[in-house]
Amino acid sequence: MKTKVSLAKCENYDSNEVMRAVSSAIDNIGGIKNFVKPGERILLKPNLLSARQPERAVTTHPEIVRAVIRLVREAGAVPILGDSPGGAVKGVERVWKETGMKMVSEQEKVELVNFETSGSDEVNINHPLLPRIHLSKIALNVDGIINLPKLKTHGLVIFTGAIKNFYGCIPGLRKAEYHKIVPHPDDFGRLLGELYLLLKSRVRLTVMDGILGMEGNGPGTGDVRKLNIVAASQDVVALDTVITSLLGFKPQKIEMIKYLSAAKAGESDLSRIEITGESPSAFDLAHFKFPSNWYIILIPHFLISMLGKFIWMKPEIVPEICENCMMCVNSCPVKAISKKGKEKPVINAKACISCLCCHELCQYKAIELRSSFLAKLLIRH
Repeated sequence: MKTKVSLAKCENYDSNEVMRAVSSAIDNIGGIKNFVKPGERILLKPNLLSARQPERAVTTHPEIVRAVIRLVREAGAVPILGDSPGGAVKGVERVWKETGMKMVSEQEKVELVNFETSGSDEVNINHPLLPRIHLSKIALNVDGIINLPKLKTHGLVIFTGAIKNFYGCIPGLRKAEYHKIVPHPDDFGRLLGELYLLLKSRVRLTVMDGILGMEGNGPGTGDVRKLNIVAASQDVVALDTVITSLLGFKPQKIEMIKYLSAAKAGESDLSRIEITGESPSAFDLAHFKFPSNWYIILIPHFLISMLGKFIWMKPEIVPEICENCMMCVNSCPVKAISKKGKEKPVINAKACISCLCCHELCQYKAIELRSSFLAKLLIRH
């Protein structure tokens, strides 16, 4: 039997329209009662990168969350809502409010859980650079997890969707710490794969918000793109495989998909995946823009070691746009960004490890990506 990935069309975030699309997407793969049981405690895990308004397409829209809350309740289960936002250094309450999660949790009377304050456990993983990681106790102890990612590009790992969304189950600033330990895209992709393997037994379902998506240099400062997609699957690998393929990228070029496919933790062979619901032709997906540093995946590790000082992409602060919010300074895992007095922050290019955390979290689009001459040639070709 083929793995199913369901597509539903939804042209806006009207509550009734979203409910129709989300219900349709889930019904096409068996219905909500196929994934949760009465009395179970089910964690809903949205993408809450930072304190951005829903229309900026950085975070999972609250109406997607609302629709899933109601379906979980209809099945007799108990939904809870939680995440560890990357931009919570200024306080998680601000993230809850700006993203609409506080509003929807109050209106739907759902518990809103902060992973930073609810504790974590240190667990073993199979990674040569990072043998143990801290993981939210909530994610490890609930009966099941429904994954609610946003459809976006990602400057480090090309795409942030179903698999990447679980990185938010790592509490607080440890996420930045792990970026420091595994800065290369391939190593970070393997970490994402290992993280999913830890949670796989609890993950019941993924519903992806692609009504408004993000293209270009995501996941925080790319360009908003209207895609009108709600996608659902029980298999996160299959879901990311289908979406990236439809957007014009080869899924097996993305390390986290390749790693989990090799581990037999999901399906990445399109011939073994059935797309149900709306036909892909119903969506305008042409000319989707992936990150400008996607070329890095084409370069073998040994060449990067040899030519690393000639092939690079570094973040650079644009003083005219910078609002001195200090998010980049506070989030840099290697403390490569400094600020003196009232001056704008400055990035030490030699210390920078190109993890792009600063670019990811800057809400003012004040951080641009600067490439070496050789990198520009690779991008051009």
